[in-house]
Amino acid sequence: MKPGKVMVWTPEQTGRFLDCVAKHRLYPMFHLMVFRGLRRGEAAGLPWAETDLELGVAHISEQLVTSDYEVWEDTPKSDSGARTIVLDSETKKLLELWQARQQVERGEWEKEQAHAWTNSGLVFTWENGTSYHPNYLSQVFSRLLDKHGLLPVRLHDLRHCAATLSLAAGIHMKAIQVMLGHSSYGLTADTYTSVLPQFEQAQAEAPLLLVPRATAVARELAPETSDQGMAESGVPGRVPGESAT
Repeated sequence: MKPGKVMVWTPEQTGRFLDCVAKHRLYPMFHLMVFRGLRRGEAAGLPWAETDLELGVAHISEQLVTSDYEVWEDTPKSDSGARTIVLDSETKKLLELWQARQQVERGEWEKEQAHAWTNSGLVFTWENGTSYHPNYLSQVFSRLLDKHGLLPVRLHDLRHCAATLSLAAGIHMKAIQVMLGHSSYGLTADTYTSVLPQFEQAQAEAPLLLVPRATAVARELAPETSDQGMAESGVPGRVPGESAT
């Protein structure tokens, strides 16, 4: 089966993917894309200079763009694409571990030969510090799905996962627009119209769960129809066979 224009995993499928690739080198990048909605080029081009792990934020100010196999740095595709992403606690911890790993790799390469490590300044790099080609990232992702028998989606569709997970968590569409860097609210709403209804009921129920109640009032107010119920409420019951009129 080939991926459609927009494919979205369920939360269970997303969890299975993350479990399957938890030991893969690029797991921190996949985790970032799944939960914070970065585009492929934004993840590949994310610089450490724009990533503040102490504050737990990443400033999306550039991306890697491809044409055939040529790659160059560019600004986000729109003014709204330049944005600040707040990192969830798990992604923040993963990036801290990744940074430490990258520093170890740099030391190992420079032991062999001075200046052997390429200081690209990017978060996600090969062991020698050079950037990943965005097309390579898509190829790795596709191979991982095949290997683990997962529903085929594009690497870009992890962005849709981030949006739908946020919807399921009750986050407002406007906040999701900002997270994704969409140019308009309408674009975000139109993109996720097909998946929104399944979350609307859960969102409607969410406030109820915040207020503890000793009694289920709706059940208390329900009309009693049994003879026992009418008797308990002071309403005489009918004798079996007696006319209701």
